[in-house]
Amino acid sequence: MKAKRYITHLLCLVTLTGLVMTGCAAVISQEALKEVDQSVRFEELLENPHAHRGRVVLLGGEIIKTENLPDKTVIIMLQRSLGYNQKPDSKGESKGRFIVSAPGFLDPAIYRPHRKITVVGVVVGKEIRSLGEIEYAYPIISKRELHVWPSEDSPKEPRVHFGIGIGIGL
Repeated sequence: MKAKRYITHLLCLVTLTGLVMTGCAAVISQEALKEVDQSVRFEELLENPHAHRGRVVLLGGEIIKTENLPDKTVIIMLQRSLGYNQKPDSKGESKGRFIVSAPGFLDPAIYRPHRKITVVGVVVGKEIRSLGEIEYAYPIISKRELHVWPSEDSPKEPRVHFGIGIGIGL
């Protein structure tokens, strides 16, 4: 009897530990994070992308627009500082915009405006595009790893309800 209870407690502890560790897992691999040049600040990158060409950076932000080209996808981003677990923080000011270049096709229905992403990539240069009445120099980041965060417009209520009786939903 004691052995059975001990095994049950041990299994519960192992399961709980696994769930906690999964909840704290980084969204970008340790291998990619080791390559990131922590000395590159976004303001410096925005000011002179060519000076940082070839460096690996970790950036995050909100998608403004996704464009599919024949051999790659271009994602125009609004930079946001990274918070807990490398998630872009919606609060506070953005320092500017940048472009993520990814080989192949990325579905614009998934990579849609206002979705948050975290990316590790190589600085490859800049692209000048019209932004309203001005010309804006976007740093271009060639994607190595990318994480799309769950949409924040998803329902906040739990999807499973328990209860007794008749429920009506609209």
